[in-house]
Amino acid sequence: MNGHWKRARWIALGAALGVLLLAAAVATVVAASGVLAARPGDWTVPLVLARRHAIDLNVPGLLRLATTPLALRALDGFEKSTSFGRLRFARVQDALVVECRPCRIEHPRLASQALVLPSAELRLARRRGAESNRLDGRLAAGDVRVDFVATLRPHGIDVEWALPATELAALLRPFGDAIPEQRHARIEGTLAARGALALPALRGNAQLRWDGFSVDGLNTAQYAWGGFRHACRGADGTARWIASGDGERGWIALDALGAWLPAAVLAAEDQRFHEHAGIDRVELDAALAAFDAGGDELRGASTLSQQLARTLFTGGERTLARKIRETLYAVEMERTLGKARILELYLNTVDWGPGICGARAAARAYFRKAPSKLNPLEAAWLAGILRNPHEAHAREFRRGAPELERAIWVLSQMRSLPRRERERWARRPLAFAPERTTSAAPRALAAR
Repeated sequence: MNGHWKRARWIALGAALGVLLLAAAVATVVAASGVLAARPGDWTVPLVLARRHAIDLNVPGLLRLATTPLALRALDGFEKSTSFGRLRFARVQDALVVECRPCRIEHPRLASQALVLPSAELRLARRRGAESNRLDGRLAAGDVRVDFVATLRPHGIDVEWALPATELAALLRPFGDAIPEQRHARIEGTLAARGALALPALRGNAQLRWDGFSVDGLNTAQYAWGGFRHACRGADGTARWIASGDGERGWIALDALGAWLPAAVLAAEDQRFHEHAGIDRVELDAALAAFDAGGDELRGASTLSQQLARTLFTGGERTLARKIRETLYAVEMERTLGKARILELYLNTVDWGPGICGARAAARAYFRKAPSKLNPLEAAWLAGILRNPHEAHAREFRRGAPELERAIWVLSQMRSLPRRERERWARRPLAFAPERTTSAAPRALAAR
């Protein structure tokens, strides 16, 4: 009996030592990963231990820990339901594979509705030796694959990524109903890209290379002639539907708009209008050279064609999905409508302030003139406020105090005007017409 007890004690002692050694190994791995090293400025997430008690975990440390051999064995086969979808973890050789099926992605800058993917897969493999803080990764969804290298730092993660040449239609598919045009449009061409991204700041850069980009099936040819309706936002923010197009009272043909307003608008909004096919690659490259996706604005780089698509088709929500949609329309309009018609449509529909849409309404409201009678400085001021016409209406027009810095810059870009004339008009004062109490905007239709 004594022998049995002795053996039992030795077994218990061995088991306890094993548990202690395992705990020590786990503690060593956790400590080495830096998951508990949360200092001011580090990227952390809270872990709730009990009611009102939580500790901050270092996010790069968590990734470092998850890709250790010990964690790979522990996570293999583990499943968890999250707000993104059900996650399934697997160990494939020395890599951690996380599958989300289905996968729900929701972000206000991405789309106004959640994107639901049938499946998405993240693969992470930790490098060894001196590069142990770097992970080789791949993110895949359907026919789209992005390879990346992530460098783990206490304050965040620096990602270098690359998208191989991929069919544009495949790239748009994950957006689903957020880009409804893909259901009936024929979208041709491929896109390749590479860049860098700093997390969690969402600052980075990207370079795009596309080939054979064309769009058909969006019915933009309907605007080649005749009447149509478009929304015009009033002072209270409510959109009214306005009758416009050839034959309508507020419509002015391009050759009757005069020389200065079209020239000023091109100088202010799209100086390469006659050179691009709907997308200004120079402006787009400049915008992507250094971007902040976590900021308040999606930087523009929008051509006149894209802005017209926003007025006629997509509306003004500030999401990536809307930018893609307006690009699709712009590319097709360049083919179906041509430059002259796009410029004519733009000048007759663009928002120039509360209830002031189109060149006729703008020239009347601000200067009590026909567009063809505007002088170069007046035209430059009108073009200069297109970035924020409602603010200019309130801050400048309502107070009778025009701000000329932007207008003078627009004047300087109007190459059709001789330099001496540009300089002369830049020295001239600008006076608004008295504000009318009744709207001079084109007749509105009942909202549909």
